[in-house]
Amino acid sequence: MAASNFKWPVQIDQARISSPYNASTGSIGFFAPKGTPVRAVVKGKVSSVDEGSAQIVSEQFAVSYSNLQNIKVKAGQSVNAEDVIGEAGAGDSISLTIYQIFDATGLFEKPTPPVATTPPVATAPPAATSQKIYVKATAEGVRMREKAVDGKPVGQLKLDEVIESAESEAATREKVGVEGQWLQVRRADGTTPFVAAWFVEITSAPAPSVFPTTTGSLTGMNLDINHPLGRPTADQLKGIGWVRIKFNVSLDPSKAEGDPKRYGNKDINAAFNRYKPFIEQYTRAGIKVLMVFTHQLYGEGAGFDWQNMSGRWTQLVPTYADFAKQVAQRFLNTGLVHAYQIWNEQDTDPKNARAAVCVPAKDYGYMLTETIRAIRSVDKTTPIITGGHTTGPGAGSAYAKATLAAMPADVRPDAIAVHPYGRGVKGHRFSNWGPLDDEIKAYSPLLPGKPIWFTEWGVLDHQGRTDVIPDVSDYVNGFMDIIKNRYPGQVAAAIWYAWADSMDNGFGLIDTNAKPKPGLYEKFKSVG
Repeated sequence: MAASNFKWPVQIDQARISSPYNASTGSIGFFAPKGTPVRAVVKGKVSSVDEGSAQIVSEQFAVSYSNLQNIKVKAGQSVNAEDVIGEAGAGDSISLTIYQIFDATGLFEKPTPPVATTPPVATAPPAATSQKIYVKATAEGVRMREKAVDGKPVGQLKLDEVIESAESEAATREKVGVEGQWLQVRRADGTTPFVAAWFVEITSAPAPSVFPTTTGSLTGMNLDINHPLGRPTADQLKGIGWVRIKFNVSLDPSKAEGDPKRYGNKDINAAFNRYKPFIEQYTRAGIKVLMVFTHQLYGEGAGFDWQNMSGRWTQLVPTYADFAKQVAQRFLNTGLVHAYQIWNEQDTDPKNARAAVCVPAKDYGYMLTETIRAIRSVDKTTPIITGGHTTGPGAGSAYAKATLAAMPADVRPDAIAVHPYGRGVKGHRFSNWGPLDDEIKAYSPLLPGKPIWFTEWGVLDHQGRTDVIPDVSDYVNGFMDIIKNRYPGQVAAAIWYAWADSMDNGFGLIDTNAKPKPGLYEKFKSVG
């Protein structure tokens, strides 16, 4: 059966793919508002039904459906193509993962037995092979030790943290849950410490972090829900792949400027209800959302002096990480957030700090570790990236390296973000800090195999000047040409700062009268 024989899973007017095929997961996303009937794409038998998902197996394919509700089929039931199997769950999409079934037995070549010339030497029987098996902690702070019983502690597992067993499947099943037994596990850095087996249980493999595909536009735009010009319609952003939005809990927009209660708000639900409809318009249009957690997620208005934080990061981080977890929980399975970013320009030199809150690298390593763990406790897959480094390929990459060194080996961000202001084509008037190549070459090796993100770039301090528009347009063209032609696949997104003049000091695509800047506006939307 060819792929063209599959039926479309939902019958709606706007039939479209919401997430292109992802080779690493085998999944495809289909636009499907909540409550839309979901149909079998092929004739077969229901092999399994779980909360929110179902799998149908035909002669040649197994098709798994995710993000369902009101599932109407049961395991063992036969279905025809286009039979309704349930409804689309929260968010605007469902996901199908398709596997092709075939018998691989005939592909294995039988080895030719060796000709014995001397008596065989007795050897130990080979160890039994088994698939990887994973366990998770059932208590907070389960210690990992260099050796069983009284070995030196080398780390801890948090409640529900998943880790691979270094022992066979049979041995693992025999030990888990049994008091007095010690299980050897394998950490991300390859080391194999021991944990008390009676404090872990067998679980499924952790879901990998899946990066949004980079087959669409790489360009993005920094927006601001609280700025009068920072809320463009999705139609105005047509052609742009990303929006970057700061999730600001601290600000209570119902309070007037000067009201002491305008900042320091902690009502996450109120913030969620403000942001959700704002974000939905973009995701419905196929634009991805990068959500940023700064000090305005938690910290602003909470009594912290950002210029004198020595020793106080340990007070801020636990609550900050918990706020991040609560936000991630609310957006889980909505399809509204495609990546999270932790803090902003944390490597800023204190004497240059204006809007950014700088953090020592060791403290940022602690913040990043605890926030990743907190988000991963509720969301196993949405990518989590660093705040944008702003001090260049030298000091900035050294700061990033020190941050990673301060983190445990089994916790890592999914990518490093950079703000390469003043970099682009060598010699250009707006590339006064040097070539963009230097940034890519400095940061890419820090997390091998992971793309870097440019979460802010652009031209600053030229607002209102129409004479520079041709040069800015040329700068945009050269910057994107470097990414796409010299470093294909190495950059996940290039997000411009900012959409409009008057959004701080960024040179916008529109002016203060909300009019597109001729030559720049269309150029930016076409180069992604």
